[in-house]
Amino acid sequence: MHILHVVETLHVGGLERVVIDLVLQQAAQGHDCMVVCLFEKGSLSGELEDKGIPVSCCNKKNNLDLKAVRCLAEIIGSFHPDIVHTHNMSCNYYAALALLKDRKIRLINTRHGIAEMPRKQRWLFGMSLFRTACLVGVCSQATALLRTGFPLFRHKMKTIPNGIVLDRHPLRSEQRHQQLTSSLGLPPDSLLITVVARLNPVKNHRMLIEAFALTAEKLPLARLIIIGDGALRTELERLTRDLGIDDKLLFLGDRRDVAELLAGMDLFVLPSTQEGHSISLIEACASGLPIIATNVGGNSEIVRDGINGLLTESNNVPALADKMEKLLLDKEKRERFGHNGRTWAETEGSVQAMAQRYQNIYAK
Repeated sequence: MHILHVVETLHVGGLERVVIDLVLQQAAQGHDCMVVCLFEKGSLSGELEDKGIPVSCCNKKNNLDLKAVRCLAEIIGSFHPDIVHTHNMSCNYYAALALLKDRKIRLINTRHGIAEMPRKQRWLFGMSLFRTACLVGVCSQATALLRTGFPLFRHKMKTIPNGIVLDRHPLRSEQRHQQLTSSLGLPPDSLLITVVARLNPVKNHRMLIEAFALTAEKLPLARLIIIGDGALRTELERLTRDLGIDDKLLFLGDRRDVAELLAGMDLFVLPSTQEGHSISLIEACASGLPIIATNVGGNSEIVRDGINGLLTESNNVPALADKMEKLLLDKEKRERFGHNGRTWAETEGSVQAMAQRYQNIYAK
């Protein structure tokens, strides 16, 4: 089968990681795959090109860019796909326009998030659904929001959770913990809390930092390791200084060794105000880490409260601090949560499971 994926870019991000892993899995299964970026290629495109999978771009400008539509139509015409699989809104209406003259090619869209759609994009996306054969939400809440927002197309909607390459994630161990504390210059008996997320408002690092300040007062060995970068870094670094915890908190920036870092941590926390089906939570499960996450979006579909982690209220700093303190003091519970998370990831969170679910839709 010829499968052409359309994304905005292949810069570092959860959606982009999902697309790359899905394409590599599909190629390994014998499908002929290609990826088109509406804007520029992005820093992750080399992972596909190194495997012989072509990546092209349309150099889209702001607002509706008809040159980008023509570029995409030309690429589709030369590749002759059976399926055009788009990711998120703009990619779908650009692909729908590019496919106006070819009704045989099936158009599939995956909506990766649950954020509110701007009015203009919402209208364009809604119009593109007339041309779309199937619309996928990455969690039950995402699909429910699509059904509410676009009830005319409810019959086209499915839910397919994201998946990751499990073999890429070693399990958390005491040995890896010791190696990590040594490499970071921290006491060997440090209690390491981590988050992997872009430094932007929706990820709500401020809540985590403020909660950590309360936890650190009671647990002097607690340390917070923030992995990821973004526009809020300077502001968040200033906050840590104002709270007097800058000696207990590390900003590691964007890292390509996230899997190795996770395997040395003690606790994973995701304080987002909204989420779809979080890749970072699946990675934490695969690493055997206990999790605390805000009860928003699809988080409760990954973090089962009291089984592989704890759910907490969004923006409730004292509640998060209390949960972090209690879990850091209970090693047996952390180990049980971590084991249950890995077991869940092996059955529900793998790229193989995700690819098979998409293959079932393609075949139908």
